[in-house]
Amino acid sequence: MGIAGANVSSDRRNFFMSSAQLDALEKKEELECDPVRQKLGTPLRPGARILSFDLCGSDTVVLGLSSHQAKAANLKTRECTAAAAKHGGPVTAVAVLNESYTVNGSRIALSASWDKIVKVWPVDDPQNTLAVLTGHSDFVKCVAVHPTLPIVYTGSADKSIMFWRLPESLETLAQSTTPQEIAPFKTVKGQHTGQIYAMCLDPVSAQVLYSTGSDASVRAWDSQTGVAIATKGDESSDWCIARGQHKTNIFDCKATENTLWTASADNTAIGWDIETRTTDIVLEHSTTVTAVLPIPQVGVVVTGVRDGALYVWRVNSGVPKIIREINAHTDDVSCLRVAGRVFYSSGLDGTLRKWDIQSVVNFVGGFEYMPAELQALKDQNTSSKQGSDTLAKSSKSANQSALTEEEERELAELMSDLDDM
Repeated sequence: MGIAGANVSSDRRNFFMSSAQLDALEKKEELECDPVRQKLGTPLRPGARILSFDLCGSDTVVLGLSSHQAKAANLKTRECTAAAAKHGGPVTAVAVLNESYTVNGSRIALSASWDKIVKVWPVDDPQNTLAVLTGHSDFVKCVAVHPTLPIVYTGSADKSIMFWRLPESLETLAQSTTPQEIAPFKTVKGQHTGQIYAMCLDPVSAQVLYSTGSDASVRAWDSQTGVAIATKGDESSDWCIARGQHKTNIFDCKATENTLWTASADNTAIGWDIETRTTDIVLEHSTTVTAVLPIPQVGVVVTGVRDGALYVWRVNSGVPKIIREINAHTDDVSCLRVAGRVFYSSGLDGTLRKWDIQSVVNFVGGFEYMPAELQALKDQNTSSKQGSDTLAKSSKSANQSALTEEEERELAELMSDLDDM
């Protein structure tokens, strides 16, 4: 409840901010108004901050939003459905089951929220909640799904990981008049000492689930039983990457065949050898790394950072090197996904953007990626701004040199006095 008579403001300038914070805010607002930035990556704008997203086929994306909703959107028209799955808090994570699990022809999505629950719903009918996964005692921060089985994994601020099994036929859920409440078949708690921020499955067999979070460690679990994976060659110890190389929060993790990638608030993204648990590659940044995406088919890794930029790293030949920068978002990058020849990025600036992999990697126009048609617009805007600045300076100079009638009279008298001397 607000205090009677208190002044309320939505302008952050009315609150205490350092000079650096004010400069950053002004830069952010300038970028948000930039017409080039309005078009870069053909942005989809759902009207709220995008906290997470997952792809559903080639034309649809499911979005987790700060507005307490999860929505589906068309990637071609860049429009969201009017209907939404509603939660009691921000939707921090979403996932889509594989195409073999459908209800009335619709793919099935899951949305996890600060309200401590996970909802299961048809992508074509978000308001029709088929099931609710309950059991966490704090915010649900991440969700993952098995690629071939109806198994769901959730990680929470309560420091636990829960394993859930959905019915083999989801049509049975659709026949009920009320959502079915499902309990986890396995709860893992005690190994992680902090919140669980991210999970991923190994892409080869999907037999291993990796988890990470605020304790800066990474752990591994059997994806079907929830039993900790043993260290190869030492069955008495669990597979674990301990806190140390990463010194603070790990926000994201992605696995390839032999490498596990992690993104951290310590300004690094690291590629780990899965078998030896040693660092293969360390990608140093100047700010928090919020998301990571390996694209092994072209030998690159994409990282997203706190100021909204994307960096493309060449990692398959010698020392890793940044080959491209994309000034994609004006706020934190929240999620990165790849699908075929394109990858997508979302940000807290409320946009989802699409990038052609080959166009970005093979771009010859410089370090900063800027498509030719947008470069022309950028040059035009720069020229117009320079012209406006020149005109403003000329006007200011003219105003400064112009004398009032009284000043001219005083000057004439002064000159007359000089002539008489």
